[in-house]
Amino acid sequence: MNETKRILSPELGYIFIFFSITFISASMESGYYFLLPYLEGRGVAIGALGGVAMGICYGVSFFIRPFIPLFEQRFGDDKMLWGGYACFFMSAAGLALFSDAIGSIIVWRGISGLGLSMVGVSLTAYERRFIPEKIRGRSIALITTAYSLPSLIIVPAMEFLITRELYRCYIFFFPLLIALGTIAIRRLPKAGVGENAEAEEKDDARLSYTALLKKPQIILFAASAALFALTDAGQLTFVQLAGELGLAASYFFSVSAATALLFRILCGKLIDLLPRKICAAGATSVTAAMMLTMTAVSSPLALMLCGFLFGIGMGFGYPAFMCLILDLGGKRYVTRLAVVFGLIYSGFFFLTPVIMEFFIGITGSAALAYRIIYGSVLLATAVIVPASAKVYRKTNTIQEW
Repeated sequence: MNETKRILSPELGYIFIFFSITFISASMESGYYFLLPYLEGRGVAIGALGGVAMGICYGVSFFIRPFIPLFEQRFGDDKMLWGGYACFFMSAAGLALFSDAIGSIIVWRGISGLGLSMVGVSLTAYERRFIPEKIRGRSIALITTAYSLPSLIIVPAMEFLITRELYRCYIFFFPLLIALGTIAIRRLPKAGVGENAEAEEKDDARLSYTALLKKPQIILFAASAALFALTDAGQLTFVQLAGELGLAASYFFSVSAATALLFRILCGKLIDLLPRKICAAGATSVTAAMMLTMTAVSSPLALMLCGFLFGIGMGFGYPAFMCLILDLGGKRYVTRLAVVFGLIYSGFFFLTPVIMEFFIGITGSAALAYRIIYGSVLLATAVIVPASAKVYRKTNTIQEW
């Protein structure tokens, strides 16, 4: 028992640190949902650029992400993580002190997009190095709950501050939050330190993105991730479907979010026990099937049941895909694979509403558009799941090819 405790204690500490850093990054995103009401309350002229101010950080993150491995090779994960937090602090401090014009706000928000990419990719590399494979699934499941918690904690608090017109408390909250985050970063182990740290192999050979995407496992991973992201992003336009059905969208959103959160806390061990390379694609089948089924529901109870099953798929699927980045990337290529996943996910979150609106315009019905798109996704998963069993059986990591 003492031996087990001795072995597990460092990993539990690492998990808590990774959770804290993830929570602060997610809180930065969620808390700024109220940035436009804050600016309006202070009398800042927004005009038609409000959407740009809100979305510029994701645009910068999308375009800068492919170059992050170059930063990693030059500066290392430690400095890249600190650099990401420096961008966060510059952005938050700039918004707090110099937000009198929409142009400056866009600049400060753009700087935070650079921080999002740097922190996200470097943290993935840390997780690969310090979380053993035998507990990787449940560990990532616990860490990813940090993406959901700000919606339950930070968002209501920020909404309270804005509705009470406590604007200074709202805007200065973010620099203080980031300053607290530096405490977690200071607790991170250095590369090569600790019982489970993996020695970095000195290898000058670099794998380009083109070469990476020629690998069978990576093609399959990218296709599976794209389909999963497409079902996740279907939530962005779900309010239109719910309105057409005559049901409140909150029946779905509240149940699915709570289910995904509880699944990751209580059932994260399943991600270690089940073959996640196959089940990650299988989770997409579940989420796509629920998106398709919801087009025919007629009662709140049926919608909540769909939300429950969708939440299980999301609760398993997202951490499973995060684990696959670590499983397939190995020591050398985990950063590039994290970049590929991030590009796919952010790209589909941008494209899916556009695609959905296109089909709604053609068909004249949100339900019919959802049936076309997610019926196609469900058929695609029927091909990808058995293909996963065949391709992933051959090799484990890129280095084995």
